[in-house]
Amino acid sequence: MRTVSPLPGRTVFCFLIPLVIGAGPALARETIVTGSVGTVVDYRERTYKNGDAGSFSSDDDRQKIGIQPEVQIVSKDVHDYLSLRYSPTLSYDFKIKDNEVDHQLDLQGERWLSQFWTVSVSDNYVRSDDPGTLTRDRTSGAFADSGGQTSPSDTPTELSRDLNGHKYWTNTASLRTNYALDKDSQIGGGYSYSVLRNDESGAGYEDYDRHTFYTDLTHGFTQNWRANLGLNYTRGTYDGGQSLGANPTATPDLDQYGLMVGIDFVRTPHDFYPFKYSLNESRYDGDTQPNNETHSWSLGWDHAFDSRTRMALGGGPSYSKVQGQDGSWGYNAYLSLMRTYQHAALSLDLSKIYAMNNFTGSSADSGLTDTYSARANFSYSHTEHLAFNVYGGYRLESNFQPQGMYQTAAGGEAGKTGDNSYDKNIYEAGIGCTYTFGRWYTAGLRYDYYVSSGDLDIDQYTDHQILFTLRASHELWRW
Repeated sequence: MRTVSPLPGRTVFCFLIPLVIGAGPALARETIVTGSVGTVVDYRERTYKNGDAGSFSSDDDRQKIGIQPEVQIVSKDVHDYLSLRYSPTLSYDFKIKDNEVDHQLDLQGERWLSQFWTVSVSDNYVRSDDPGTLTRDRTSGAFADSGGQTSPSDTPTELSRDLNGHKYWTNTASLRTNYALDKDSQIGGGYSYSVLRNDESGAGYEDYDRHTFYTDLTHGFTQNWRANLGLNYTRGTYDGGQSLGANPTATPDLDQYGLMVGIDFVRTPHDFYPFKYSLNESRYDGDTQPNNETHSWSLGWDHAFDSRTRMALGGGPSYSKVQGQDGSWGYNAYLSLMRTYQHAALSLDLSKIYAMNNFTGSSADSGLTDTYSARANFSYSHTEHLAFNVYGGYRLESNFQPQGMYQTAAGGEAGKTGDNSYDKNIYEAGIGCTYTFGRWYTAGLRYDYYVSSGDLDIDQYTDHQILFTLRASHELWRW
């Protein structure tokens, strides 16, 4: 039987945060403790297009059955809010014939220090062999939109799906504060720390520590004009010797910088025109990987047609440059459409962006990437107890800094940024449903389909996953 390591020491500090958040007199505090227990059946199968793919042909399939207890504590009053959820999963894998224990711990806390000043903390710890765990857990539904853009300070790490089936643990802790200068202006900032560790060395994932500092300012000059400013700095350090291909330093330590300046013309509360300029830069230690930078300008329109329909669209020119190559001009664009109905909701997202994928856990995805993506989600509540969710997506990723065998597969010599890139197409689709019955019971069934299509054999595979859960939840205490 495999020996399972306990929760890492770095996460212990998260249990001390409630003492800070909850300091001071409590006014009308309410605390609720909820317990649940469930059965989980997890079936995953991967098929490579051209058969075995070298070291990636190891048995990544999973056929698990397990139990999943969970406890959640929510405590709040007029000045603060605290939520703590812990859910281990004890399972047996029929494919590898071994027992496993996964963990998931989430902490969210917020404290109003005054009428204008708030402090919030969060901590997310996951031990699993399914990178999709992190993405799915971002939303309350069965699926999450992995193509969305959020602040790097509060975004859980999104790991590469290439090495599904390899055991890892990751933890992201953050501290943020906001201060309202006046009705239309506020300043904020904070710090986040992320860590990734893998059980198997040389498996393709890279262990890293990531420190991010950030600040942002929003100011309303008049009723019709407002401005936004954001700055962030990230320091990433890696354990060497786990990268893909021939270059053992394909993803070295790095510094990453970001700047965003925005100006909005607010025509009405439901109709405004945002203009944004953003700069992102990555500088790698030791010249083991070329530095890169991107500049993007965009002009958009955000409009609510009615209380149920909202659209946002925009775009503009972009400039990208990789060290040692001439820069090149391109463009960025986005379109988001959301429509709600009495018992359903529909969303559509299209985007074309330059992204810096330095923390996916896989050196195959590291560096500057030009990404086209499209995603649609539809959810429907048939009755009060029965709900459905369907999604589909497509993504084209062109890596401008391919390393090792990916650089060989790209071929040619790059005289201009983007001339020599490694392209990968990704297709996703899924359907799920949840059914509640009795007073405490919920059953869920989900199917995910994922296709990766690249030039190398290890990037040509199809994933199928079926996840069934049956859970009973009950409120244990309230005071």
